[in-house]
Amino acid sequence: MAKKEKVNKPFYKKWWVWVLAIIIIGAIAGGGEDTDNEKTAPASTETKEEVAKEEVVKEKKEAPKKEKKKEKTYGIGDLVKVGNMEYTIKERKAADQVGPSALPDKASGKFVVLEVTLKNNGNKAVTADASFFKLKRGEKVYEADSAASISANQGEDGQIENSFFFQEVNPDSEASGKVVFDVAPEVADASDLKVQVQTGVFGTETESITLK
Repeated sequence: MAKKEKVNKPFYKKWWVWVLAIIIIGAIAGGGEDTDNEKTAPASTETKEEVAKEEVVKEKKEAPKKEKKKEKTYGIGDLVKVGNMEYTIKERKAADQVGPSALPDKASGKFVVLEVTLKNNGNKAVTADASFFKLKRGEKVYEADSAASISANQGEDGQIENSFFFQEVNPDSEASGKVVFDVAPEVADASDLKVQVQTGVFGTETESITLK
């Protein structure tokens, strides 16, 4: 009987060839994913924190420094400069009436009477008026009573002294007198009153004086 000849299979049909091919393909695929992961991997937390700190430091250096303006507090007896004007509140008192005893001016509420002095340091004469002074309590503003202010500056003989009623004050000159406000009794006796003084009729510059 004749022997059968052994037929050799092509190499690509052998099982170990396919196993080897699968291993090689898997290795290539895995290597590609690692490369992509390395490329897309986010920066470490430590690196992000360092960058954030550097940005904060940079912003602080570049940000302009804001200087806090210190507000000076003025009280009775203090010399207060406002533009070319100087003011001093010498005294504060409450009264039911002002003026000569023969013909007094009576308050509808209660008078706050301020004894004041002002000086003109400018180069031109200033027409001083009671409107240069405003009484304040919180957000509320009280205007001076011009008629009562004139009465308060009258002597017993009826003679008017400095009334702050359109009074002309020359450069380097002073004027003294009383400024009167007609307010409710509880306002007149309040401990948180202030008076606002200004440069002139239009009050482009102002300062506040605490009446304590």
